[in-house]
Amino acid sequence: MPERIMPGLGLRAFYDPGQRNWGTSLSQDLRRLSVMVQARAASRSTPLPITGSTGQILIVPAAAGANANALALWDGEVGAEAWVFLTPQEGWQVWITDEARSVRFSGGAWVEVPRPGIVPIRTLTGTTHVLELIDTGSILETSGASPVTVTIPAEAVVAFEIGTLINVTQAGSGVATITAGAGVSLNGVVAGSVALDGPWSGAALTKHGPETWVIQGALAGSVA
Repeated sequence: MPERIMPGLGLRAFYDPGQRNWGTSLSQDLRRLSVMVQARAASRSTPLPITGSTGQILIVPAAAGANANALALWDGEVGAEAWVFLTPQEGWQVWITDEARSVRFSGGAWVEVPRPGIVPIRTLTGTTHVLELIDTGSILETSGASPVTVTIPAEAVVAFEIGTLINVTQAGSGVATITAGAGVSLNGVVAGSVALDGPWSGAALTKHGPETWVIQGALAGSVA
């Protein structure tokens, strides 16, 4: 039967007996498997040295001109070693040794895998912010003396999963207001809005259902 690509890591299989380059193909696939099972890389920020060391695996920095974000491993016959590049696929996960954390390839970039009890803090510097997928699981801090409006978009704009949790903290003196976009309900009020209760007050936003969000926390009043 003809060779075909298997799902998942894209390994090749089902060779015909004596098929040309069978040994080379198998060796390349075993190398790929060796890298990706319990995958780990020394760094994702260290520039690739011209000459690597035996068994060295790095993620090419995102700002690199060539092979950006690829998994790079130093391999080859003794005396003819070279960098071999594996193009990452959506969902690949790698442990980064110098950061002591896991990253996942998503949307064309390596992003940190959330760790239990550790959430990212994002500072909002503008006066308006429409929630986006990257905000999921984050604490959003408003800053400065100007009022800030944080808007919950409709599903057609940003498709948050039900159960999404986003926290908002008013870190500055400017009043932070949470408002639901057109067609979105906040605590049962369609296009509802509510301000936080002053500096260093905060609230949790949870997506409860389609176009339905709940806000709980230090609020200046009821959602209206």
